[in-house]
Amino acid sequence: MYEKTSLADLETRDVEDIEPDLKAVGYQLRPDEMRPSVWEFEEGETNNWHRHEAQEELYYVLSGEFVVTVESEDEERETFELGADEVVVIPAATWRQFEALEDGRMLVVGAPSVKDDGITEDESA
Repeated sequence: MYEKTSLADLETRDVEDIEPDLKAVGYQLRPDEMRPSVWEFEEGETNNWHRHEAQEELYYVLSGEFVVTVESEDEERETFELGADEVVVIPAATWRQFEALEDGRMLVVGAPSVKDDGITEDESA
């Protein structure tokens, strides 16, 4: 029927080579078609420069301010700011990284639900 949880009830998961802190909403709720999580950043913290094989991602900023860097297939880099209540969707093949300008939290939803789909810069070489 449905599954429900609270972020306060979720433990922060330590995922190897992944920054920031991760609250794995999807691990708790087990949706079939998407992989939701909440990332909690400290000011100045960045996540890994990465892309995906199949999974596009929606990023919704719950709090804080971020600088987003994306690189398209033609290797052009673009940087823009993303703040509270702003949303961006980034296609799977697009390289991306987020840097927190202040403490912040964002909801990240990837689809389709593909385990271990992320590729970091070191893995792509």
